[in-house]
Amino acid sequence: MRAMSLNTGTYLNVFLWVTMAFCGTVQYFTQVDAVLWLPLFMALIMVMLLLMQTHFSPVDLDPQDGVVITLFIGFFMMTMISTFWQDGALVTIVGLKNEIALSLILFCMVMGFCRESQIYRLIRSCYLIFYIQWPIIMYQVLVCVPHRVAFKGPYEMWDSVVGTFGGNPMGGGNSASLGFFCLLIMLLKVSEYKHGLSSLLSVAIHLTLSFILCVVGEVKFVILLAPVLLIYVWFAPSYIKGMKTADLKVVLGILAGTGVLMTLAITVLASGYKDAFGGEQNKNVFEIFFDSISYIFDPDYILPNGDLGRMTTIFFWAKHSDLHGISNVFFGYGLNTTNSGSTISPGFLNKVLNVTLDSTSLSVLLWEVGLIGTSLFFGTIWYILRVGKPKPLFDREKLTESDIRLMSFQPALIAFGIACLLSLPYSQILTLVPNSEFIFYFSLGAIMVIRKSLLKAASQGYGC
Repeated sequence: MRAMSLNTGTYLNVFLWVTMAFCGTVQYFTQVDAVLWLPLFMALIMVMLLLMQTHFSPVDLDPQDGVVITLFIGFFMMTMISTFWQDGALVTIVGLKNEIALSLILFCMVMGFCRESQIYRLIRSCYLIFYIQWPIIMYQVLVCVPHRVAFKGPYEMWDSVVGTFGGNPMGGGNSASLGFFCLLIMLLKVSEYKHGLSSLLSVAIHLTLSFILCVVGEVKFVILLAPVLLIYVWFAPSYIKGMKTADLKVVLGILAGTGVLMTLAITVLASGYKDAFGGEQNKNVFEIFFDSISYIFDPDYILPNGDLGRMTTIFFWAKHSDLHGISNVFFGYGLNTTNSGSTISPGFLNKVLNVTLDSTSLSVLLWEVGLIGTSLFFGTIWYILRVGKPKPLFDREKLTESDIRLMSFQPALIAFGIACLLSLPYSQILTLVPNSEFIFYFSLGAIMVIRKSLLKAASQGYGC
């Protein structure tokens, strides 16, 4: 049983590297999209390994685990059955690969696929992946961006800068995925500093590097959201008794530091927009920046090519969701029916309605799994974030550094889960981009694994 446990943890680490580093890099430099099928196969193998593991040791689920598994199975089975019934086997397989296969990571982790010690190693791998972004991004900035500008002009030229997160250097890359990954690193570092595990210099370096990547990738959502979530992490409860969070100097320092970085980021982005597209000379950088994101909140923003604004997708669904009857409002039209980029099985709804419906994950969920499926999806995530909230259970002097570091992950992972929820009406990365899906479902699974292991340790008197 110990060998099986070790193998599953190692497998999940390999899965992490393949999805977060290998697949995107290969796709970006070779334009071979078939490599994106690897995460699907690895997710299915993960389920088979879980079955082998549970053959040798019983599944140990507490009531909270049971609720998560019930909600997840309800969402997964309803989605698969609805898609197969309406659209057939091919669409079901393609939709599984594109949208929900990696949610099996959450299922397996809650079922006991890996232990808390393996979570520690996986988080360390996330840091390594963050560091290797830099040489790749330098190449993309120095080689790929000038090449794109020469062929397509300066419009959205920084979409070519995506690190290992994949995309088309001449079209659009997954810069939003890179930005969200940088957000996770920022949250982890601030939480480590809060728990006395990292120096202020280390935090400053990681935050600065992360903001630079977000500026280069033009990830406005993360730039604006990061300061709020960093403050949340600082004030979030901890598993350690007596943690001081109301340190005015530290709070002001975080606000000042992130404020300066955010101001610099907005200035650089706004200057770039002004140089590339022109604009009114009397407008300051903040007006230019916020003008560039004003379309997000427009309820009636439809471009000539059929692209919908972020807010427009919700109003458009409310108006047209009963296209084939009221049942589709509640159960959706099936997976992949909004996918505008698939070559194997393009979504039919885009053709019927003559617009692009997959610009946000919330739009994808509403159209494909309906109100019931979307409610189950939100319910699963909300419940995990709720039950995963730390409570002060341990005395610091009775804990090892590794124990404290594991406990420091929880507030950061919860904050990242909140960020992902907030991104659903803004971006499509949680339903169409494998590396973002992986880190999202891994974070949710890690919350449940850490919660369960620490509650069990506390019940046995460890560190109390």
